[in-house]
Amino acid sequence: MLGTIGELLILIAFVASGLAGVAFFRAAQETDAPVDWTRLGRTAWTVGTGAIVATFAILVYLFATHQFQYAYVYQNSSLGLPAKYLISSAWAGQEGSFLLWIMFTGIVGLSLIKWAARSYEAPVMTVIAFCQVFLISMVVGLQLGPVAIGSSPFSTLIEQFPDAPVFQSNPNFVPADGTGLNDLLQNPWMVIHPPTLFVGFTLMIVPFAFAVTALWKKRYTAWVRPALPWTLLGVGVLGIGIAMGGYWAYVTLSFGGYWAWDPVENSSLVPWLVGVAGVHAMLIQKKSGLGHKTALFLSILAFMLVIYSTFLTRSGILGDISVHSFVDLGLNNQLLVWILAMGVVGFGLFALRYPDLPTPDREPHYLSREFMIFSGAVLLCAIAAVVILGTSAPIFGRIFRDNPASVPIEFYNKWTLPLSVGLVFLAGLGQLFWWNKMSVENVNRVLLKPMALSVAATLAVLIFTPFVEQTVNVEAMQQAAQPVAEAGIGSFWTMYGQGLLMLLLLFAGFFALFGNGMVLWRVGRGNLRMAGGALAHVGLALTILGIITSGGFSNPLTPQTIDRPNFVAQRGVPTTIEGYTVTYAGTEETERGRPRYIINVEDPKGRTFTAKPVVYKSNKDQWIQHPDVKMYAEKDIYVAVSPDVMFEEQGQVKNDEIALKKGEATLLGDDEYQLFFKDFDATPEAMLTDTTTVIPVGATLEVTHLATNETRTMTPRYILNRTSNQVRFEPATEEDWGLTLTFRRMNVDSGEVILGVDGVQVMPEDWVIVQAYEKPFINLLWVGIILLTGGFGLAFARRVRDVQISERRGTLS
Repeated sequence: MLGTIGELLILIAFVASGLAGVAFFRAAQETDAPVDWTRLGRTAWTVGTGAIVATFAILVYLFATHQFQYAYVYQNSSLGLPAKYLISSAWAGQEGSFLLWIMFTGIVGLSLIKWAARSYEAPVMTVIAFCQVFLISMVVGLQLGPVAIGSSPFSTLIEQFPDAPVFQSNPNFVPADGTGLNDLLQNPWMVIHPPTLFVGFTLMIVPFAFAVTALWKKRYTAWVRPALPWTLLGVGVLGIGIAMGGYWAYVTLSFGGYWAWDPVENSSLVPWLVGVAGVHAMLIQKKSGLGHKTALFLSILAFMLVIYSTFLTRSGILGDISVHSFVDLGLNNQLLVWILAMGVVGFGLFALRYPDLPTPDREPHYLSREFMIFSGAVLLCAIAAVVILGTSAPIFGRIFRDNPASVPIEFYNKWTLPLSVGLVFLAGLGQLFWWNKMSVENVNRVLLKPMALSVAATLAVLIFTPFVEQTVNVEAMQQAAQPVAEAGIGSFWTMYGQGLLMLLLLFAGFFALFGNGMVLWRVGRGNLRMAGGALAHVGLALTILGIITSGGFSNPLTPQTIDRPNFVAQRGVPTTIEGYTVTYAGTEETERGRPRYIINVEDPKGRTFTAKPVVYKSNKDQWIQHPDVKMYAEKDIYVAVSPDVMFEEQGQVKNDEIALKKGEATLLGDDEYQLFFKDFDATPEAMLTDTTTVIPVGATLEVTHLATNETRTMTPRYILNRTSNQVRFEPATEEDWGLTLTFRRMNVDSGEVILGVDGVQVMPEDWVIVQAYEKPFINLLWVGIILLTGGFGLAFARRVRDVQISERRGTLS
């Protein structure tokens, strides 16, 4: 019954939004109409929004009361979920998250009706209602002959799976429990991160609607003042949502970072980058009357990228590439129609009005604030273009292959790093040029102090930190056939290019910090409300410095004799790693009965703490690893573990075996031997004369007896018979050491060899593999994000006040 009511309410909202769009369109076209179209539009919008709010409340109630006869509830919840996750389950899937987005769009529309300038209400709401119709169509669940429109969150299991045997025998069957919420989503951040992100997506439609209105009504200049506060609010909230996602990944996932260039993460970053570029273009237009075309184009493009990101996330294209993507519900065509419709409205009007758009009498001087801000906006868009190109690679790849792969992380790092250097440096120049009238004569005077401080700070980092060691490509240096002095430019850049770019980014970060800090101090003392831009740029500088320190200087805690970013900890046995003493003390259970691994740590300063990472197997037979993070003022200690039970159940490595990739090393026994996997050896030995019937593969291993520092080469062989597919082993033995190594198998996917070890202990009875990192000064990142957000907040408050003053004066038109 409740499901039927929910479907009816969605249909009411669908019709009401369409009616509101028609009414607001008529109001925008007919100022002296006998019908009060504006009032009709407001009423229809209010009814539609009320219907969606009620629909969402019903959906949450179905989750809270475990109504598993509904497919969406069954697929995203279970009886064992805590209350907070039952509520957040409502937006865990496609239908519920669309419904959340629709509800926020309705609320934003009501806010515009209340606070937007009357002269803009009707045309702006026309655009938003047009978009709302498309959004609601995603969940309306109508079947028009062979055409299905949307996927309803209130579809029952028997409606979705009518041919299932259980429903053939018992049409009234209701499962006793649901399949449960994805374990990675059972996190407090799930409660606030997606709603924040969707509020940001929703707000990005407002500058789009104002830009379309400006083109439609030929108000090419006046639109910026009322649109700017909404744009600042949109990019500010969207930025908060992106930052929440990064922090969620940092404290929940086990890859040791906060940003992995995941395609779905990128899909929210790109509209934010273009939105920030649009804010700067709007500031140029408002301040100097320049950049009309840029401000309009970027305001349209930012929301178009929101829709395109929605297509990437929800079409199923990224299903095998991103853990965040939704399953394909067959909405591809509707999403494509939405993109096409918005593109025709936005870019079509832009192309139509382009000849009429204002053109400046002169181009800005290269030392002007307008030129600097415009250049920064161009670099923001260039970074966005790199990210969206990499993210869209699976779509382009489908032209040539059925299962295209995503681009590697190195692609993003390679192309965004040099662009970021220029962007951050311009972020330092922008506010200095904004608040100082620049000329060739005084530019040196203005830049001298921040430049000098930046040089000093950069030199201090080079002298007192391992910056060079961390940024030089050591592997490329070792592989170089000739000395650096004789190497070509290509070889030199391979070895040092990354480090040089990082050094330039470090300098640019300091320059942005000191330059904007000086402006913030000077302007903030006079009128803090005017300092939003400087505060945001200080936040950006700290964010960049935090990324450099926590990423570039991230230090895996590893014994010096082992070339891998983890180590084995035996229960009750202290392990000393780079001045840290790490002891695995056993396990305990969480309040939900999941194992928590107790890792006692003492750092080089004598400070002690206990890390309690959680590792368990989900009800979907998936291993879930949650790290633990100890936060200090100057660094974080990040600890994740992989317990022995993971490897035993997966059948990867037994207690008398060890897995190594080429170039990796490990210790055997009680630090008795070091084992280094040098390379594969496929050369047939003399004893293998009949190579037509067998395939011999050896593993060249360098074994060092640590007590005597003697190194020997051992080459155990794995021999496959071509005809019978039988395998035999030829172990390598050092009798005086009492050590035998056997090449037992290979893992083709990971490139590992699995070696049997006899003569020394490989693994203790109860052990964990510990992955621990120092993240120096990562707090700079979080503080920077907070200040960046605060800068947007100050700027938003200032622009709201400007709009209010203009309304009182009657100059907002």
